[in-house]
Formats: sequence, C-alpha cells, structure tokens
Amino acid sequence: MIVSLTGASGFIGSYTAAALNRAGHRVRALVRPSSRRDHIERHVDQWVVGEQSDPRSIDAMVDGVDCVIHSSIDWNAPEERDSENALNNTLASLRLLESTRLAGVKQFVFVSSMAALREISDEWNGQITETHPTWPDELYGAFKAAIEPFLKAYHFAYKMNTSAWRPTAVYGVDPTLTRSRWFELIDKVRRGETIDTAHLGKIVFVNDVADALTLAVGDELVSGQFYNLVDCFMHWQQAAEYARQLSGSSAKIVDRTGQGPKNRFDCSKSIAFFARHGNHVALRRGHEGVRQYVDVLLRQMK
Repeated sequence: MIVSLTGASGFIGSYTAAALNRAGHRVRALVRPSSRRDHIERHVDQWVVGEQSDPRSIDAMVDGVDCVIHSSIDWNAPEERDSENALNNTLASLRLLESTRLAGVKQFVFVSSMAALREISDEWNGQITETHPTWPDELYGAFKAAIEPFLKAYHFAYKMNTSAWRPTAVYGVDPTLTRSRWFELIDKVRRGETIDTAHLGKIVFVNDVADALTLAVGDELVSGQFYNLVDCFMHWQQAAEYARQLSGSSAKIVDRTGQGPKNRFDCSKSIAFFARHGNHVALRRGHEGVRQYVDVLLRQMK
C-alpha cells in the first residue's frame, strides 16, 4: 500500500516510517524544508516538502494513497503552546481529514495522546478505558481531544476507516540523541552527579507505537476505534538507577518513590490487537524494557 505519513522526520514519525517500510508499504513523507531527512531516506519512497497547514502539501499527501497516518504537530516553541497554536493544529488536522475523504482515501490513522485524558472522574474508580471522557488539562491535550470526535463522525457518516492511537510518555532513542527520553538524567549519572527527581508517570516504547500504526494499515477491524498505548508506570529515578548500574557510576540517587499511579489505563483492546497480528511483546516490556533502552542509550552517548 501507499501510506502518507505526516511528521515523518520526528521521533514517532521516523520509527513509523521504518516500520512501514519493513512491512512492505511505500511511504510518502511530509517534511518541512528545514527538516533533516538523512535518518529516514532509506525508508521513504516519495517526499512532500511543506507545512501541514499548506493546502498544496495536503493535496499532494492525499493524492492516490491508500492510507494517511497523521503524526505531525506544529508548535512554534514549547513555551508558546498557546490558544493560537492549538487552533492552528486543530484546523490543519481537520483539513487533512476532510481532504483525505474528498480524495477517496478510505483510511485515516491519527496519533492522539493520553494527554487528552488528564482529569479523571472519581466515578470511574481510576480505570480508564477507551470510552472515558476526554478531559485534558492543557492545550496540547485539548488539540488531541478535539480531533477524536471527528474521527468517530467520519467513520459513521462516511464509512471511513478512522482510528486514534493514544500513547503515553514515549521513550526510545530520538534521531536527535539529546532529545531522547531521560537523556539529561542519564548524562548526569554518567558524570557522577547527584540525582534528585520526583518525576513519575506511565510510559510506552516508541517501537510499540510505530508498530501499532503500521499494523493498523489496511486493518478493517480498527475502523472507528480508539486505542490506549501504555506499557507500565515508573518513577524517573528508576532510569537513573539502571544507568548507574550499567555504567558503574558513583552517582547518588535520592529516593523519591512515593505513591503509585492514581489511575490505570485499560490496554486490553490494544494488547488483543497486537496479539491478533502476532505481536505478543508490545505493551508488555515493563521495566526490563527501560533497562535495555538505557543500555542502548549509554552506548550511543559514549
């Protein structure tokens, strides 16, 4: 199949381009003029150079393809995630969805986020399924949550195969190494500095996200569905501990472990999806998966 992929040069996008290529799909990639391409050149068959908000770029992305995977997001800068940015991303995504429909493309895969589900009602007893109301607490989550109802509507109104995939905090080696999850933390461990972090959260491996998006291509059973992509809960200090063990560092790590997770994401539907495609590892890597990642990252940091 010919698959259009926005955000192809980014973190999740680059892994998805590689996964699509391995699966035998032809990849049409949307990249900005300033984006690097060397890390995905061998995975991409066609390039569209432009912005996700440019109508000409959108038309080029949807023309004659079998599936569109929308992974891009355009923030001017992290500190500028204001209402105008959120609105621009929302409108660009909706235009892409509508252009996909008008071009006769039957499948649209959207990379959403668990940020769409930050505020959890007590009446759900901490169990978050794919049908839980999307109550974000920031504009990034609001943008992601805003697109999801349109995916449902396009599925029912136009019989399109639309789906949303909600990863939590994604870890893995970023094409720009210094942007990899926990890079600064692990670098401090290497230098023998004291680590004192109370950060914690739920995580998922980038390969699992990329594999989910790739396996969804051409799968009619994902039509109109939302999927939670969460592996496990972890305190960030655990990544530092693995780095200390693997590097032999003398760094001191202050114990900030406290309460566990306040809620649980039900990923049974996602796990069943992976199992149906023969992948029994995804979303089951646990802390050992983090240890393996830290080992790889340490080797690349040398």
